[in-house]
Amino acid sequence: MAVYSKGNETKKRFVMLTYHKLCEKKASEITVRDLARENGCSAAALYRHFESLEYLIAVASVRFLDEYMRQYASLLDSDRDLLEIYIEGWELFNQYAFARPDIYYRLFWGTDNGVFGAAFQDYFELFPFKGSEKYTAYYYTLLFNENMQERDFIVLRRLENARRISSEDALFCSYTNPLIVKGLIMTAMDLDPKGRKEQEQLCNRLIRQNTLRNIQA
Repeated sequence: MAVYSKGNETKKRFVMLTYHKLCEKKASEITVRDLARENGCSAAALYRHFESLEYLIAVASVRFLDEYMRQYASLLDSDRDLLEIYIEGWELFNQYAFARPDIYYRLFWGTDNGVFGAAFQDYFELFPFKGSEKYTAYYYTLLFNENMQERDFIVLRRLENARRISSEDALFCSYTNPLIVKGLIMTAMDLDPKGRKEQEQLCNRLIRQNTLRNIQA
């Protein structure tokens, strides 16, 4: 047990060190040699805990979702209208995604998407947190799903079950809303902070307009 705990502490240090580097530089600028040196161990130690540098970066990137996940749990547990929870859920995602579009794009649509579920699981085991109290299974089903269309459809099914949206329109929104976010996040990666904020605001307006057009009276 002591060895296992020590191993977890080493993994945590690697994750946090990589996260802090991602706060300052691009993922492509991070090297195994620098991480090992700053962690006071050999490069081989990194590969004992992570299958590759790319996978370690994916796990560390999940930390950029940390505050979003906590706030989303609070939003789910609130007594807000289901429609507003859906729209504000996207606005909450956008708040963090447009602050670091490179990280969010890579996790949800780019090179890290194929390992998102495994990376999220590894991160959660190292840094467990309390999620939704009212909708625990629903909350974790969403968070561990790397497919944005499926994630969005799961949320929209709540509106469908409440007869606020038809099955056909729920499917339509689950395709179009993630595409809106994806396209604007791609654009935001080449912009300065002011430009990214403008893209976030545009994205919020488009998501709200696109959703409300398909909501039944």
